[in-house]
Amino acid sequence: MDFFLVRPDQIHEHVIVLGGEEYKHLSRVLRKKAGDHVFVTDGRGMMYDAIIRSFSRSEAECTIVAAYERWNEPRLEVTVAVSLLRNPSRFDTMIEKTTELGVTTIIPLLCERTVPKHEKHARLERIAVSALKQCGRSILPTIFVLTKFDTLVRSADRFSLKLVAHEQTEQSQFLGSLLQHHKDAASVLLVVGPEGGLTPEEIELATENGFIPVSLGPRRLRSETAAISGVSWIVGGM
Repeated sequence: MDFFLVRPDQIHEHVIVLGGEEYKHLSRVLRKKAGDHVFVTDGRGMMYDAIIRSFSRSEAECTIVAAYERWNEPRLEVTVAVSLLRNPSRFDTMIEKTTELGVTTIIPLLCERTVPKHEKHARLERIAVSALKQCGRSILPTIFVLTKFDTLVRSADRFSLKLVAHEQTEQSQFLGSLLQHHKDAASVLLVVGPEGGLTPEEIELATENGFIPVSLGPRRLRSETAAISGVSWIVGGM
């Protein structure tokens, strides 16, 4: 099953127009022909089952035969906020895997112990697009610009459940157990710090603003692993 991403303005009633890189992939890499089925998403929650109708030199027109809302999407809205990491490839992995797992929003964080001070935003967005098409989701995660830790925790009131991963948390605050008591949460924010961990002051600020410190298990995890594991628990446990 092959998935493609288009802008909403490329969808006209019962017709989808594939152009640009999506057209090149459709025609030159996959060598699709008129009459073939494809799945196309607008990245905003709609997935379309379509049949290729015709090709031009730069576009392919597809006829919509069925439409599905929130195709392959989890029930709740999941946002993960993760500190930039020393090794950019590990942050790339986090973007890819959390997108596959079903996050709605990804927020790169600047914490007290964060070493890099800039992110390559366009690259992160490309990774999310690739992961979206690979796993067949219908919502493309929004990737925020680099955000300061204190700015985030002071402006997170809209979330039903706010969590901060903290390696010194007692086992009684294990994430998997905690989620059993918040089954009605509609939106979850998980914050993960840098390699050196969040400072005591940052943890205190988070708890003062309604965040619950949680453990991800007895082993110390890399930041990208903590984010992936945490999102997996949230999506699977709720």
